[in-house]
Amino acid sequence: MAEEIENVTDTNMEQIKIALNALYLCIGYSLRHISSHEGAESAAKFKAEMLNALKNGDIDMALLEERKTFDLIVSKIESLTIA
Repeated sequence: MAEEIENVTDTNMEQIKIALNALYLCIGYSLRHISSHEGAESAAKFKAEMLNALKNGDIDMALLEERKTFDLIVSKIESLTIA
């Protein structure tokens, strides 16, 4: 598992937006996969634990540095539904 992202200074904003959207879709896919293979309760638990890790800085402490970015990321994850 990657513990940090590589330097993206040569990446343009459009590429970053595409990458972030793709990662968001991957998280949604992961929740659907967990739900269909292990049940909705497991998917909900995974989502809750992921949000807790984000909010506590366990995933990325830099996320806590700017409130606007933090709110965006957390709200996107919170909006994911579990089937």
